Amino acid sequence: MNRTTLTFDLVKSCENSRIDYGFVFSRDRQKIFLIKTGQDGSIYGYQNKYLKLACELRDKFGFSVVCASTPSVEIDQIAQFAKIVQSEFEITDATKIYFMGMSKGASIGCLRYASFPQVSRFLLINPPLMINTIKLCRCTQEFTGEIMAFVFGSLDPSARLAGLLKLYERENVRISIIPGQDHHFSKDNFNLLELIKSIIL
Repeated sequence: MNRTTLTFDLVKSCENSRIDYGFVFSRDRQKIFLIKTGQDGSIYGYQNKYLKLACELRDKFGFSVVCASTPSVEIDQIAQFAKIVQSEFEITDATKIYFMGMSKGASIGCLRYASFPQVSRFLLINPPLMINTIKLCRCTQEFTGEIMAFVFGSLDPSARLAGLLKLYERENVRISIIPGQDHHFSKDNFNLLELIKSIIL
């Protein structure tokens, strides 16, 4: 990485929803990668996991990255995400926007993807399938974007229910199970960047 001290270039907070947004800007403002954390996760993540990932996505693939925390609030968090992104970027038909959600962040991305229609590719990691099962399956069935990829660790409880999503698997909807990984994808120094690269880049 180019920087010895990792920091977000900009942090915005929405007091009404208690959601924080961390921005890492690249020269290319037309390639944007969104990260939505798990329940009560900060924009930094454990041991700066999300900040490090954001900087890697900038340095290796030229993305500007926006990371959003995920508190327990009853609002359309994806619609608010869209407003925050549009406050810093000029979104055009040429803009590429990809989304990665972890756990509850993955569920929110799946259930509310229509609130941010400019997002074309989704990587949804360990969404809790025991919650909103029918809605998640319906959204998967209705998805018409480029890619909606679900990834589960084999040790995560939702992996046992992944077969429900496989009923809707097709060219633009993919379901994968990674052996030996848990809910946090933290075992054996798992490389999230390689997962992102192999599935949605």
